[in-house]
Amino acid sequence: MRRLQLHMKQLSLLLISSMLLAGLPGCTSTPEKQQEVVRGDDIAVAPERVPVAQELMFNLLAGEFAGVRGHLEEAMSYYGRAAAISDDPQIINRAAYISLYSGNDQQSVELCERWQDLNYGQSHSMDRICLMAYLHLRRLEPVIAKVEELLMLDGKVNESAVSSLTHILGKETTPAFALDIARTLNDKYPDAPFLMLLQARFQASQKLYEESLVSVNHLIRLEPDIVDAYLVKAQALAGLGRQQESIESVAMVVKKRPHDNRLRLQYARMLVQFKAFDEAIEQFLVLKKSMSNDENVLLSLGLLSIEIGQHNDAKHYLQTLLDEGHHNQQAHYYLGRIQQSQGEDMPAIANYERVLSGEYRLDARIRASSLMARSGQYEKALSRLESLAAEQLQNESDRVKVYLAKGEVLRAASRDKEAFTLYNDALNQSPENTDLLYARALTAEKLNLLDVAESDLKMVLMHEPENASALNALGYTLADRTQRYTEARDYILKAAQLLPDDPAILDSLGWVYYRLGQLEDAIKWLSRAFEALQDAEIAAHLGEVLWVSGQTEKAKSIWQKGKTLDGNQAVLRDTIQRFK
Repeated sequence: MRRLQLHMKQLSLLLISSMLLAGLPGCTSTPEKQQEVVRGDDIAVAPERVPVAQELMFNLLAGEFAGVRGHLEEAMSYYGRAAAISDDPQIINRAAYISLYSGNDQQSVELCERWQDLNYGQSHSMDRICLMAYLHLRRLEPVIAKVEELLMLDGKVNESAVSSLTHILGKETTPAFALDIARTLNDKYPDAPFLMLLQARFQASQKLYEESLVSVNHLIRLEPDIVDAYLVKAQALAGLGRQQESIESVAMVVKKRPHDNRLRLQYARMLVQFKAFDEAIEQFLVLKKSMSNDENVLLSLGLLSIEIGQHNDAKHYLQTLLDEGHHNQQAHYYLGRIQQSQGEDMPAIANYERVLSGEYRLDARIRASSLMARSGQYEKALSRLESLAAEQLQNESDRVKVYLAKGEVLRAASRDKEAFTLYNDALNQSPENTDLLYARALTAEKLNLLDVAESDLKMVLMHEPENASALNALGYTLADRTQRYTEARDYILKAAQLLPDDPAILDSLGWVYYRLGQLEDAIKWLSRAFEALQDAEIAAHLGEVLWVSGQTEKAKSIWQKGKTLDGNQAVLRDTIQRFK
């Protein structure tokens, strides 16, 4: 719609000038006799019984003014009247164009038929308008007639015209009607290979994979050098679940045409689709030799390297892409992710902040804020998140993400009361959001609001009975802060069934057995937790149970090691202090 308005602005002065230069009768009347065309924002109704030329000029000018202002239905109406009283081919063409892009296909068709009745002959512009209008209305016979005009060159089917037709059919009509057109053309021209390809392509798009395979195999027997035939065959085979044959179909033709980068690129993308990542990387590396600075090749190599866990290779490809001057948002985002995972916080922040638009922007900004908070830049992190919130995000899910991120920063800064207030505000807007309820529960537990913590976690479990994190949090809270140990154990055991190797759940399981007085079981589960995750809080728990069971030297050793680890050092310090 916007493109049409701009196009009308560009053409309106040219068209009006040409009409004035043509010296239409009645266009040179005195000001007293001329119609008032514009009154405020409205187009005045033309007075009755004016000369035809004046009425024509009025409708043309009114149509142009309406089009420039974006009132396309109004423009279509005025141009329709102008075309009705004029045999000028330029006016009929313009009226048909405006009708088509205003959505009035029937009026476009009527103007096309008028053009034919006046014997104006072929016009590339008018032929295209008529074809699209007939396509929109799904009128097969006139479509075929127009398509034949487009396709035939010296009595033969024009290959480049078939390519153009494929694009038009894919864009302007339904796959089912496109297939009807392709079948009709194949019946009329049974020996035209590119029409066979057209039919096979739309058969595959309609999931008629068996029919598509028959068509494309027949085509390959007749014309084995048509590369796209093998791609359509691969699509049909994949649709039938014959993935290996699908890959082999394209691999065979890639071997025959090793320098065809477009074909190899299609093959590499197919391998990605089938999750054959190692093989896909091999093909992209071949492409890189001849397309060394190509943005898509480097990006694909970077993302595939991440997929197979080769993060240093991914880092190299993504950095090379950016060094070549491609300011690719996705590359900045994933490079930031790799740097974040490798502890390179400042470069990661820099890359996240270069993600200025697109689907990764919000997550990039949230991650950058989290890293700022981790380095103690709490106010800067909150400021960044406030600017995100000020954007009035339309999506509730996005608003919740920002609330959660702000809450995490506040909790990291030990501003738990502010975080609790923030979660309350957020839950007023999204009262049943389980992520917000879970976050408020953890904060409430720190503030000794155990009734709120328990209530929120049970609300989460009402919505998500198999939420292992909520089961574990509720079980651990009851084990650590109350004497409801049996109930706590039941929650934690259910969490352990869902995530049997999770270190946090193993830690909770050991802790509840400690509370129940079952020291051997407690040591077993806490030892497994510490093996899975070297963490200060787990070290505190394991050391305490070892100390109570009489293994004081071993407890001291675990505590000493815990002092060097990430995690909740405050819990470790408090534990050591209690047992001095």
